[in-house]
Amino acid sequence: MEAHLRRARAAGLGVCGALCGWLLTASGVSQTGSGAQAGSVESLFQRGATAMRSGHIAEAEQSFREAVAQAPKMADAHLDLGLVLGREGKTDEAIRELKTALELDPKIASGHMFLGIFLYQTGHAEEAIANLRGELALTPNNTEALSWLGIAELAAGRPEKAVAPLDRAAELDPDNLDVLEYRGRAHSQVAEASYARMAKISPDSWHVHRVRGEMLASEGKHADAIAEFEAAVKGDPRNSDLWEGLGDQYRASDQLEKAQAAFQKELDLSPANPIALYDLGSTDVERGQADAGVPLLRQMIAEHSPSAVAEYYLGRGLAEQGKSDEAAEWLRKSAAADAQGEVAKRSFYELARLYRKLGRTDEATAALAEYNKRRDVTDKDYNRLREGTDWRKLDAAQAAVAPASEGASPSPPR
Repeated sequence: MEAHLRRARAAGLGVCGALCGWLLTASGVSQTGSGAQAGSVESLFQRGATAMRSGHIAEAEQSFREAVAQAPKMADAHLDLGLVLGREGKTDEAIRELKTALELDPKIASGHMFLGIFLYQTGHAEEAIANLRGELALTPNNTEALSWLGIAELAAGRPEKAVAPLDRAAELDPDNLDVLEYRGRAHSQVAEASYARMAKISPDSWHVHRVRGEMLASEGKHADAIAEFEAAVKGDPRNSDLWEGLGDQYRASDQLEKAQAAFQKELDLSPANPIALYDLGSTDVERGQADAGVPLLRQMIAEHSPSAVAEYYLGRGLAEQGKSDEAAEWLRKSAAADAQGEVAKRSFYELARLYRKLGRTDEATAALAEYNKRRDVTDKDYNRLREGTDWRKLDAAQAAVAPASEGASPSPPR
């Protein structure tokens, strides 16, 4: 947070310094009959800005104090003095100067934002929020003001009101770690509050069982997740999403027959759903039932956007049916679509097997070499990656990388 504040202050001081000449004119400092005074004030601004850039904070404070003394009605002088005082930790005095600046010029650049920041630091959350909203009324895309508004709302115990400004700040500055951290906190707190409320209202509802199932699944506790999803489908047996979740957990536990039955329920309830077509079709292929799975995968790819993992399973199914040329075409497509991922590795493995079966030795050797490139990972990497979403999920094809045994004829990847 302190680093965030330092950046915010530095940005504000930079604006004040760059606009110093314009601010002198706009503030109403007389240029006639007191040209020496105006020149002196401008010189004090320049001296203060130079001192700040050099890290001479006390000298900068003195310069801005003299500027305020010479031009007490100049909002920008009070603003810059307030920023320097805040930098020195003299927060109460900084707040007074910023309030004076805003009384003289309610639209002064960054005035409401910095006042909001200092008020937040001194425990005046509601007044801080009001000022940060005031800044955003003037500059709606001010990333710093959006960020601090979210932080202040979090501190006030209102994560639901922190989400929107932090989401917008992340859109404007997507790689800002401070923004991402607080945004994550806000969403997490909102989710936790929602789940707690759900559990209080109806602890045995299918909604609660699904949330618990998803949380357990994310922790790799598939047996416990299965129990929650089984309870969920009992509560709402016509909800295709619940059958999908249950099937995913059976599949993650290598209970393919049960997964197949769950995915059949999913497809029966939502026959036009591409995920349902994929789920059942790919599981059919995994169980060696290509005649059932291939038509579903063809339909999914023809009617919806193709995906690398769907193309992979279609290629596997076609190979099982003896349609070698078409199988190779789909496997090459799946490898190209996920060039460095798990799907590519598995696609090259299947291509190596297919080419070897067809007697195309050179192509088999080349495919095996590509497979070996992708399976050469450490056990540590594998154990870390395998904790992610199952690579077979249609919406997350790139996940765990599984090592295979050494040799020219590798065991089937899992």
